Amino acid sequence: MSGASCVHSIHARRRFLAQAAALAAASALPSCATRAQKPSFTSDPYTLGIASGSPREESVVLWTRLAPRPLEGGGLDPVPFTVRWQVAHDEGFQRIAREGQEIATPDGAHAVHAEAGGLEPGRAYFYRFICGDAVSPVGRTRTTPRAGQGDERLRFAFASCQQYEQGFYVAHRHLAAEQPDLVLFLGDYIYESSWGRVHVRHYCAANP
Repeated sequence: MSGASCVHSIHARRRFLAQAAALAAASALPSCATRAQKPSFTSDPYTLGIASGSPREESVVLWTRLAPRPLEGGGLDPVPFTVRWQVAHDEGFQRIAREGQEIATPDGAHAVHAEAGGLEPGRAYFYRFICGDAVSPVGRTRTTPRAGQGDERLRFAFASCQQYEQGFYVAHRHLAAEQPDLVLFLGDYIYESSWGRVHVRHYCAANP
């Protein structure tokens, strides 16, 4: 085989492989898109809760993770899911302030980080997530005030290292009732191994 024929053969093989890869990817897209748009859950996918953080004058970051079986790696198929988020002025979500959507991907453990912008400074909002037919609990968040406008008094609380197996967490209920402006978490929550004998709950099936 001549050098020119060899080069032509290599290019032809590369084109064939590229076309085959593109065809395989295209055939997989409809199923992923369908699953992302119309998921149906047999159990609560918000077992790990919802949270907000990184407050600014006009934005907050919203977080959740889809995990109907959190002790089994999450319990979802390795496909993307479309997750809607809403921020409202009222707890009943009759007055929506901002909304959008994110894609929860398997390589991100189906976690969602959404930055909700365009909010008003120094005020409280309610937020929630919606994925298919599953609606999350409602959370409450707050933007920071503008400098010199309502920041003369700041109430904050902090929580340090905790052991999930051994805590009753009634202090968290008391903390929420006091409505601090900011909560800082400074330590671990669930440790990699179990210790102690007096356990309120067990976080792993391996620790009956």
